[in-house]
Amino acid sequence: MTPMRRKDEPLYVERIPARVDGADGHRLMVILAAPGCTYWHETGGCTNCAFPVSLVADGPVAPEEYAAQLAVAAKELPADGPVQVDLYVSGSFFNPDEVPLAAQRDLVATAAGWPRVRRVLVESRPEYVDAERLTPALEAAGDCVLDVAIGLESASAEIRDERIHKGFNWRRFEKAAADLAAAGAAMTVYVLLKPLDTGEREAIEDAVATCEAVFALAERLALPTTVALEPCFVPEGTPLYDAFVAGRYSPPRLWSVVEVVERVAHLGAIHVGLSDEGLDAAQVAHNCASCTPVVRGALRSFNRTADVAALAGLDCACREA
Repeated sequence: MTPMRRKDEPLYVERIPARVDGADGHRLMVILAAPGCTYWHETGGCTNCAFPVSLVADGPVAPEEYAAQLAVAAKELPADGPVQVDLYVSGSFFNPDEVPLAAQRDLVATAAGWPRVRRVLVESRPEYVDAERLTPALEAAGDCVLDVAIGLESASAEIRDERIHKGFNWRRFEKAAADLAAAGAAMTVYVLLKPLDTGEREAIEDAVATCEAVFALAERLALPTTVALEPCFVPEGTPLYDAFVAGRYSPPRLWSVVEVVERVAHLGAIHVGLSDEGLDAAQVAHNCASCTPVVRGALRSFNRTADVAALAGLDCACREA
């Protein structure tokens, strides 16, 4: 029997070195105990995502319980440098069925009020991103940047709909981006490298094309935008895992990640997701055993500096294998 999870403590808190508004600083990543993604509960969710399986609370979470969780996370605040606080709810922050409206305002206001916090990031599906929901959150953020992350994953309708099952189209994403621009918020867009049933070269070209489409939209809207390039990993309890076990799927090579970054970094801000989620090495992006630590280290350096020079000179016999 799965033990009941407490609702007055976050599920996970991590402090990560990061570039924050162009300076060396920290991301404070807070995974809050929350009911989880409504889309997942209603449809089974996206083929690659297991967060609502492993990172959810048992039932609704009250505003005071969210506040208690954030008070615990505050103990991990860094002592120096600018800070970005990421508030993750394994679903949509702006869905009131997952995070009550009062809790939305209070969580943003509390995090924005911490010392040296410059940015507060929350995640949402695009159907919950509109002026009505953004206005109170922006007011709560005060002088901090409110950054709203959306999991677009791919600009390709076929890949996004048939392989990932995102459940929304480009037009809906574009509308959310326009609302963010009009409100004065910032946007982070998750781009998934190598979804289910996608080959290595196809995955590279799709990620590049998606980054190009996102940055073109951001330029047109004058919307500050970061692309979070997410090399796909393989969590249990997903169609992706079933394909992995059956030998029909393997995670992307780190060389593919490097190629995408080198081809699109000139377009705008890029951050590479490097969390391994505690999974076996075969279930996350990797190369051979010899160069994997080196390439991961170079990508971490790129995340800290935003300089593609961090990736220069990388090579290994496995690169052309």
